[in-house]
Amino acid sequence: MDENNTKKPFPIHKDTPAFFCIECGAVSLLASNICKPHGRGTKADWCGIKHAARPDKCHNHVNNLRYRCKKCGQASVTLELLCDPEKME
Repeated sequence: MDENNTKKPFPIHKDTPAFFCIECGAVSLLASNICKPHGRGTKADWCGIKHAARPDKCHNHVNNLRYRCKKCGQASVTLELLCDPEKME
């Protein structure tokens, strides 16, 4: 475990389908884990692409754990969708 108590993600293929939230900007393997699924892409469409800061929490799922990639800043509910995740406080 690292200093943020985030487990090392199990590597998943870059073609793994993921759902994107138009409301909070997070991504998840399950559409039910995000507030407003807006589309479906892949891990390759998400992590590694620099983006503006994402909200620290989801507006509709405030108790969801969220992770941010230390390399590109993207947010996700599913830590395996990020290449270098850290837990968002």
